[in-house]
Amino acid sequence: MAKKKQTINKRKQRLIICLAILSTVCAAVCAFIVVPHIMDLSAIRREQASLPDFSPFHAYWLEANPDYVGWLQINGTNINFPVVRGDDNVRYLTTSFRGEENSFGAIFMDYRSSIGLPHVIIYGHQARTVTNDWLMFGSLHEFLDEQFLASHPTIHFITNNLLYEFKIFSARLTDIHDPAYQLNFNAPGSFIAFLERNDAPLDAEQIITLSTCVGTNNDRRMIVQGALQRVIPVNTEYDENGGWRIVHDNLLN
Repeated sequence: MAKKKQTINKRKQRLIICLAILSTVCAAVCAFIVVPHIMDLSAIRREQASLPDFSPFHAYWLEANPDYVGWLQINGTNINFPVVRGDDNVRYLTTSFRGEENSFGAIFMDYRSSIGLPHVIIYGHQARTVTNDWLMFGSLHEFLDEQFLASHPTIHFITNNLLYEFKIFSARLTDIHDPAYQLNFNAPGSFIAFLERNDAPLDAEQIITLSTCVGTNNDRRMIVQGALQRVIPVNTEYDENGGWRIVHDNLLN
């Protein structure tokens, strides 16, 4: 009986030791993965909250970051960001608009893209706050809801005193192999073929694609695509609340 009791006590001790080791491992994972993630998330929230309420044409943006290329906006959503373009598609995955290292990076244009080319791709990470609010490009997922899409049909990109207005025609879950990521249209008829494969309006002169990741799957993506409707010369002025708003001039097309 005493021997049996001794065996049980040894098993309990082993169990306690195993649980202690497991707790230590979990604490280490939390320290090295979860805590930095929360810190990066907090830093991005602070950065976005501290961005000055200057118009897209204010000299501040280029002075703050020479890679600034314009402003992305979808009215009624949290998508209201300065956009940068680097020398590759790697730097701004983990570098914020102000140049700080951060796992959430910045909203950035594909380095092979330009607002003057047939297809513009803009990337951004998805993130949620502890209160479940979307940050970065997280709210792109809301466009899977048809009612949400119908009430938020337009993407604006503002640069060089011009507002490019795109009408959204597609919002879908996909992967990195989707033809939506094509940027080379050197072959005759390749852009028309691109429009057909993406179910885009065949008379579109330019397409914009907003892209974000889906969960932790490296290949899955959420994309929202729009076709250029018009280009509008704009100015900005400050309203009574102290923020900037767009003032439209005559239409270019």
